[in-house]
Amino acid sequence: MFIQRMLNQTGAPALERLLSFTEARQGLIADDIANVDSQNYRQKDLSVERFQQMLRQRVDAAHNPAHNPSTGSSPAGADDFSDIDAELEYPTRGILFHDGNNRSMEQLMSDQAKNALMHQVAVELLRKQYQSMQAALQDKVG
Repeated sequence: MFIQRMLNQTGAPALERLLSFTEARQGLIADDIANVDSQNYRQKDLSVERFQQMLRQRVDAAHNPAHNPSTGSSPAGADDFSDIDAELEYPTRGILFHDGNNRSMEQLMSDQAKNALMHQVAVELLRKQYQSMQAALQDKVG
């Protein structure tokens, strides 16, 4: 219970959900790159903007001063990010070629780099939080 409460009071649940998102998006981008020359292939992506909006709303709900400070509890589900899912979209940016493909290797590589950076930032932030919790627990035990 104590560990779970510590995890929920940090940004760990949101960061873990972000890691899941970037992992899923990386798979879609890799699939798009692999099929860049396939006829009639439509690129797939996850809506970054929609995911960030849902995550921001949930974080705001968790930090809303309207929650009951006497009990220390957040609004129902505010600490649980498992229901936040990204929407699959079919990007229409770029040129639609005669074979029905809207490929743009430059855009795919840019998306891949941005996604990898977002993933790395989330990993580092999560690692720092776990190190802080580990230090706090060691201090408490010692």
